[in-house]
Amino acid sequence: MKNTLCLILMKLFITLTITPSTFAQDYIQWGLPEGVKVRLGKGGINEIAYSPDGAKLAVASAIGIWIYRTQTGEELDLYTGHTGEVLGVSFSPDGKTIATASLDSTIRLWNMDTGEHLRTLSGHTDRVYIYSVSFSPDGNIIASASYDSAIHLWDANTGEHIRTLSEHIRGVNSVSFSPDGKIIASASYDNTIRLWDADTGEHLRTLSGHTDWVSSVAFSRMET
Repeated sequence: MKNTLCLILMKLFITLTITPSTFAQDYIQWGLPEGVKVRLGKGGINEIAYSPDGAKLAVASAIGIWIYRTQTGEELDLYTGHTGEVLGVSFSPDGKTIATASLDSTIRLWNMDTGEHLRTLSGHTDRVYIYSVSFSPDGNIIASASYDSAIHLWDANTGEHIRTLSEHIRGVNSVSFSPDGKIIASASYDNTIRLWDADTGEHLRTLSGHTDWVSSVAFSRMET
């Protein structure tokens, strides 16, 4: 009886693994609230970014970076290579490249058309989480923020490390460029937001008032 049960379970496992049913494939549409088209991602989702033209979504997840077609929810690709969970993602202004931040202490750049891994940026403290990454509006600079209380600036074209911004006294959760590219904002576990000169790295001011850590930061669009 025991051997028979084991054989049945083995056959069931092989069936589900090799020839998944339509029912299993449709899980992305299970129990969706009214008006929601599709469920994105497999594994924990940490951040989602729109491509500049709004046609694609990049989803930073526990197992890699999922790429989806916005209008249909169609799964286009999965970029893998990080050895840790992917926490942050940012599109270049031209939409041709994405930068990703990971628990593995690195930033990776990827070709959006092919999924090719272009280069790895290393410079944050070893074994420290990198929470956030952001392209400058001109696409030339990448800012990254991590648990080591630092913000690093990188040349997006060469991968060269430019400078480190280090006034926060605890880990940095989020980083963002102003629309004109002149200012960088950072949000931290030290309950503050700090503003920096993007060209010189000078700390401009500290915004305080939060009574707990600040998880994310973003600029409003500039009026024209």
